[in-house]
Amino acid sequence: MTTITCYGAVGCIGGNKILLEDGDARLFFDFGLDFGHAGRFFNEYLRPRAARGLLDPLALGLLPPLEGLYRDDLAFAGLWERFRPHPLYRDVRRDGLPADAVLLSHAHLDHNADLSYVNHAIPIYATRVTAFIARAMQITGQMSFERELIYVNPRTPSESGELKSDSKAAYRCRPHYFVDGALTPEAQDYWAHLPKSDSGKGKDFAPACAERAADSVNGLPIRWWPLDHSIPGAGGYAVRTSAGWIAYTGDLRFHGKNGELSRRFARDLAQLHPVALLCEATRPDPDPSPITEADIIANATALVRAASGRLVVADFGPRNVERLESFAQVAHEAGRALLILPKDAYLLQAIALADPDRYTPPELWPMLQLYADPKAAPRPWERTLRDAWPTPLVGPTEVSRNPGAYILCFSLWDANDLLDLQGVEGGIYLYSSSRAYDDEQAADLDRLRNWVRHMGFTLYGDPDDANRVPLHASGHAAGPELVEFVATVRPDILIPIHTERPEWWEQELAGSGVRIQRPELGKPIVLA
Repeated sequence: MTTITCYGAVGCIGGNKILLEDGDARLFFDFGLDFGHAGRFFNEYLRPRAARGLLDPLALGLLPPLEGLYRDDLAFAGLWERFRPHPLYRDVRRDGLPADAVLLSHAHLDHNADLSYVNHAIPIYATRVTAFIARAMQITGQMSFERELIYVNPRTPSESGELKSDSKAAYRCRPHYFVDGALTPEAQDYWAHLPKSDSGKGKDFAPACAERAADSVNGLPIRWWPLDHSIPGAGGYAVRTSAGWIAYTGDLRFHGKNGELSRRFARDLAQLHPVALLCEATRPDPDPSPITEADIIANATALVRAASGRLVVADFGPRNVERLESFAQVAHEAGRALLILPKDAYLLQAIALADPDRYTPPELWPMLQLYADPKAAPRPWERTLRDAWPTPLVGPTEVSRNPGAYILCFSLWDANDLLDLQGVEGGIYLYSSSRAYDDEQAADLDRLRNWVRHMGFTLYGDPDDANRVPLHASGHAAGPELVEFVATVRPDILIPIHTERPEWWEQELAGSGVRIQRPELGKPIVLA
């Protein structure tokens, strides 16, 4: 029997956790965080308690109660007795691993963040770039048990029962199988070692499998396609089950630089005649004039040229490498240097290691320079990067002396560093990111506007300004593109996920012959 059970992305955007079972084969499409649900309980200061492991996310419904799926070191004595009466509870323990694999579509946290809680021995299938982005983020980010996507810091109970880091246990790396080919020797070396720890003491590191993926998972053939999205390494999957092919889009668009990849995905899926298609619909409304990266380059170049002699700050998503490439082109056209922070340079180095045929190491980009934001004690990975950077670092003094020579890549989270600059009043701030999707993001946008006003900058691209200069292209397909995609694929059944409006599909596909099967949280959809 083939079943699909959605434990996330049901009537909401993100939090994809989709279980596919066929006979004794069991795999997940993604395992992400539902930011909307999490935001009802947590913010950047109020977080799940590491000392209580799985308790907080299970009790608040952020994780499905699937006993056996998660890390044993995060389950204190008596934890599961509390959740066995839950209506969605299920015991997935069996001989061997509780799941055969997690197929990751891309490295956005709403698709991969909750891997932190999953049994670290379960294999991860992903592109090389997706895995290396997650690794770079874990190394450069704040150390937290919520972000142990690639390697795990084992916990052990204290005498009183609270969980604490086991100082004697080695970090444990999750086994990865790369759907787009094997790593180069240089990438293998990077993957097999961790930078020295912040404490300087270091812990042993137990690397796991990192090799090219096989063509099947526990007897189920799998296929993968690269897709156009706002992060490198994104892809979609199809799995052949006893009921037929089941396809999963992850997130996709058609208006980016690589839109043809998504169109090829549609054509190839059509040849498989899938019995079911799990498809996103983040923004189902029509977009009569979709903004492309070419539009952003043209608009930003015009603004930067008009700001001659003044500082330009560019604000965009931290993993939107396509947008970074666009602003590098803007910098070239305007005769400026593009300044990036060490964490961004580290990410770009990791991506170039993962896919050297597609991506160039950042130190070889002609217009790129490293901004040395003042720090009393940079972390070891950052000290190594700064010391090895081939050109002189640029700091606040240089930018203050000649602001018209630079485009500075900052976001709200770097705003404190703007206070190091002097004489930059009259500069422009180019907001090249998405609108606010909840109250917390709206509050962040207000804080950003306050910083821009305080610095004496002019803000362009404000998503709440109806007359704004367009500086952002969505990472998701619009409604008419999604309808055309499904019309090309022609699945027997469409399962709407990653959308707040599943009923939209029923309206748009009425009379098409495609049956819409709305998922219910934790309820299996039986295909055969």
